[in-house]
Amino acid sequence: MLWLLLLHISAIVCWCGSLLYLPALIDGTATQQTIIERERHLVVTIMVFSRFATPAALIAIVSGTALFITGGITEQWLILKLTLVTALVLCHALGGWMMLLTQNATDKNVTISCLLLRVVVAILILSIVWVVLTKPLLELTLWIAGAMHHGST
Repeated sequence: MLWLLLLHISAIVCWCGSLLYLPALIDGTATQQTIIERERHLVVTIMVFSRFATPAALIAIVSGTALFITGGITEQWLILKLTLVTALVLCHALGGWMMLLTQNATDKNVTISCLLLRVVVAILILSIVWVVLTKPLLELTLWIAGAMHHGST
């Protein structure tokens, strides 16, 4: 099971790194001056997205799912983590959509959108790391909140 955890962490590092880099690639593609430069840059962007980020995301999700199934993990922090991971998957899809828009659209001003995507991805990554590292504290907090809610009804 240790190999599965190592696979999961390695895939997460690759996926998150590519999600942080992808907005810069998209913006760089949009700002290229010549058609040859744009096409060359677009090829790299598509390759990072389709041959690196997406496989890493799939490996991270499959190995993470296998970890909590084989480990019998059913604590409440997992629901919060999976919600954040779902938001990260949506950011991944949004990055792919922005890449396609940049490839086909006449308006190439995506700098602010790319910056916003990068900030949201960074916040999600930090939030996921925080949830995973503080899960015992989070469990206690959720338990106290549940006890207070049941006590007031």
